[in-house]
Amino acid sequence: MSEGKPKKGRVMEEEVDLFNYLPDVLLISIISLLPGMEGVRTSVLSKRWESLWKYSSHLGFSQLQMLKSMVKEDEVLDIVGEASILIKSIMENHIGVLKSCSFQHLGVSSRNGDVVGWLKKLLEKGVLEVSMECESDDYLHKVTNMTSRDVSSTLTLPFHVFSSFKILELKNYNFKTIPTPNPQQILKTLILNKVSIVSNCFQRIISHCLLLENLTLEKCTFTRDRIKFVSPSLRYIKICHLKASMILVSAINAEVIEINSIVCGYEDMVFKTPKLHVLCAYNDVKSLEQNFSAYENRLLTSRDIIGICGGILCRRGSSMGTILKNLVTLSLDLDLDDKRNTVAISFALKSCIQLKNLQINNQVNWDCSDGIDDQNGIDCLPYSGGLFWPKREPCECVSQNLKSFCIKGYKGGEFEVEFVKYLILNGGVIENITIWFLDDCSWVKAVATICLLSYPRISSKLSIHLKPGQKYIREHGGSFEKWVRTLK
Repeated sequence: MSEGKPKKGRVMEEEVDLFNYLPDVLLISIISLLPGMEGVRTSVLSKRWESLWKYSSHLGFSQLQMLKSMVKEDEVLDIVGEASILIKSIMENHIGVLKSCSFQHLGVSSRNGDVVGWLKKLLEKGVLEVSMECESDDYLHKVTNMTSRDVSSTLTLPFHVFSSFKILELKNYNFKTIPTPNPQQILKTLILNKVSIVSNCFQRIISHCLLLENLTLEKCTFTRDRIKFVSPSLRYIKICHLKASMILVSAINAEVIEINSIVCGYEDMVFKTPKLHVLCAYNDVKSLEQNFSAYENRLLTSRDIIGICGGILCRRGSSMGTILKNLVTLSLDLDLDDKRNTVAISFALKSCIQLKNLQINNQVNWDCSDGIDDQNGIDCLPYSGGLFWPKREPCECVSQNLKSFCIKGYKGGEFEVEFVKYLILNGGVIENITIWFLDDCSWVKAVATICLLSYPRISSKLSIHLKPGQKYIREHGGSFEKWVRTLK
């Protein structure tokens, strides 16, 4: 062997640990991204790392994971108390600027006051973003001799919790509070998930949060199933997976509303949002499998939402009919091959005179018959299916404003093909049409859609994109031509 040739072992010894050459500020940023207690555990790596976690901008706590590491066989300890003390100690020893904090804790920590204590400590430290989630006590009951108690006991929160954080998320709580005016309140985003609250208390919370812009209500319950609130500051509202006897929202500056799987009566759902620019109406397919029929109302479809916001199905004398006039983006779960939906979308296009973006998820498993459609005559078409869109006069939004149209779950049915053709022939300024096919679309219907590419286009900027089924894209890539050759 030549003496000048370096040995492999010597090369390994000379390798430099570049990670330790990173500046502290960058290491602290990395620690802030670690989940749960992993950031704190980096303190054992070396002398240099001992205190770096104390300057991280985010802390995350999972009480359940902490308990799993603390419980030992044949040893009964107040492990919940120990975990709570450890959480408090970590927050007290943190000396940097703490911007956000997340907690996943057991129900017992709500009942013994730990949760309120943690929140107060975060307020003292000037934390801006907080996420709190109450988990089941099941694991605790399996590994200790503690007796199971009511996990859903009501949590009493001081109102400054709702005014002194910039972003607040609460999940799996029954809570109450006494709203009081606070001129220094800064809350901008409130997310309530699986929360139970008295309706009047919720209304007072919203009315006292004068800077609140973003509100999400998901799987929440309210006394007497009534949701009612007034807020001039709200810009974004998301309401999903709820059952309600009444939904009344007055938000004169709201620009975006997202509705997903709501059970409510037609006349008891009112949105006073004259500046609305974006409306999203969805139906979660999994939610449709649940038994909503036991409730006195039924699950509202996207077609229902259009009718309500357009003033057809809402309470008489309501101003709901004006909501659609300023709409810029409309996103729906809607089967375009259904004749009732065809009439509904034609009505929406006529009402949404400023509409620029239309997005439709066509793959909706919804089969529900109701008397409203027949009563209002939208179950009958003035022409046979193939003539409905050709006979329609081009509405103002299609000829002057609509810029993009995207449909997912396209099956190539008669109404779908004619609707796309309607947009091609009448879209004066439309620039983009994107069609995502279903995987099981037939070759005949795919080819019939390809023929639409040869139709004359009013808009010189229009480009049409045909996409194969999602399964084919995952397995073979995005070539539409190759996908068509695989169809029967």
